[in-house]
Amino acid sequence: MQQCRTTPSDGPKVGTMVAPTPLLPSGQDVPVSALSRAQLIDVLTDTVGDLERLELTLDADGVADARRMRTSLIGQVRDHVLPRLVDADLPAVVVVGGSTGAGKSTLVNSVLGAEVSEAGVLRPTTRTPVLVMNPEDTDAFADHPLAQVCRSVFSKTVPAGLALVDASDLDSVHEANRALALRLLEAADLWLFITTAARYGDHTPWSSLEDAAGRRTPIGVVLNRVPARILPEVRRDLVTRLEGLGLAESPFFVIPDAGPHEGLLPEGSVAPLRDWLSLLAGRHRAAGLVRRTGHSTWTSLRADLTRLADDVDAQDDAATRLENATQALLSAPVAGMQAEIDAGAWGQGAPATRWLALASTGGPLASMAALEPGRRLHAGLFGRRTKARAQALKDLAADAVEVVADRLKAALVSLSGQARELWTGAGVPEDVVRQRLGAIQDKDLHAQWARSQVREQLVPASGLPKGMNADSVGHLLVAAAVGVDGAVEAARNLGLAEAAGQARSALVQTLTAELATIVPAGAARALAPASSLAAALRLRAGELTPFTRPGASA
Repeated sequence: MQQCRTTPSDGPKVGTMVAPTPLLPSGQDVPVSALSRAQLIDVLTDTVGDLERLELTLDADGVADARRMRTSLIGQVRDHVLPRLVDADLPAVVVVGGSTGAGKSTLVNSVLGAEVSEAGVLRPTTRTPVLVMNPEDTDAFADHPLAQVCRSVFSKTVPAGLALVDASDLDSVHEANRALALRLLEAADLWLFITTAARYGDHTPWSSLEDAAGRRTPIGVVLNRVPARILPEVRRDLVTRLEGLGLAESPFFVIPDAGPHEGLLPEGSVAPLRDWLSLLAGRHRAAGLVRRTGHSTWTSLRADLTRLADDVDAQDDAATRLENATQALLSAPVAGMQAEIDAGAWGQGAPATRWLALASTGGPLASMAALEPGRRLHAGLFGRRTKARAQALKDLAADAVEVVADRLKAALVSLSGQARELWTGAGVPEDVVRQRLGAIQDKDLHAQWARSQVREQLVPASGLPKGMNADSVGHLLVAAAVGVDGAVEAARNLGLAEAAGQARSALVQTLTAELATIVPAGAARALAPASSLAAALRLRAGELTPFTRPGASA
């Protein structure tokens, strides 16, 4: 079996790569009869649908990893697994990825011996990924997801059955570029990790390398533009790091620093890398790489789906906790307003001052204030006292309603702030908070209470106190319900004590209902993914079990 060794004789061992071959000799793969290829495509298509519907909104243990895993799995299944099931002869995909400024495009161009991908000094250089394929493979990539996000280039230098992707920068300043880079890595049968002496330890690309190693994606490492004076030190450190990831046997290439130059790298610099890629030439060897990648895919996919199902359960628990905490916020303001209304606190201030002015000697409500139980009010000549009394009670009720409006507005603002702080603290995005929690509406619910629940429902249809019409009785009940002392006593003397108590209860109910619109019941629970998703993901994982056997194939 041919081997590609890139270790200089005077340096430490940095890795040996055997040209990828099938895990088992042809004909010894264990066929999977439990699922036909068509059935498996259906299972994985449903899996992608489940994952796309999955929203991990709430903070929970490991949620950041779960979100990354969800995105990774969608890309892996959609861009890598499904295309291979649909077309078994699809060329192997080698993705060239790494940090910004690592020289990916220049390296691709140099390996191919032609300028196929734009390289330059501006960062990020690679904005649109480039897919380089042999003209013979044009039809194979016609409907491939990669062809939708990459610029396609054809080169006979690329062996048939193999395709190169010059990917976006993993640490690009543009979020869309970073996301695209990760998506391309999920589609890779082999990842060529390109780094430099100054960048190989950077967090973002190294974290991606760790993830790929964990999924057992075949990886090759290229240490690019290395000055000769620091090569031994850098190589030792990088190899130690790679060994820690279980990548000691991965191919390792060193590209010397060519100094200031334009265009392609010297032929001798990239010859070992080009020779190694040539080992993958031909569909038989490329198929071996694909088989190696696919075997690790089933095991990791099954484990990841099971993990995500657990994360769905964690989201459900978090949503329940948030729901309970949200509804608990409602208790304090409701109880506070109830206590204040019962104590007559809302009747103080302007309403109390208004009553004293109207009920003073000679005032339109003086006779009502002095009325003894069982006595009647006088209408006056031509009903003048009745009219004056009606206007006075109307003004008094208006003051009372204004107090209700002010107290309600303050309670709504406070509750809204508390709810939003609670939700954002639980990780809910601002746009979702605005969507799901109620907004303060400029509605006259207090006035509606005074009109519909008091005037229309509590004022007796007949037997009104002499000297008062229905509107006057309604206004008196409003003032009494809010707690204006004189109105409370007058209502009692006129036989309206029970109606005043009912008006007070109706007020509390109205206020409670309005506060509840800020924290709708069930709003937090709705943030949890559908409970069926956890079961669906576990089902998909179970359906993939046959493929975790050594040698299993579709």
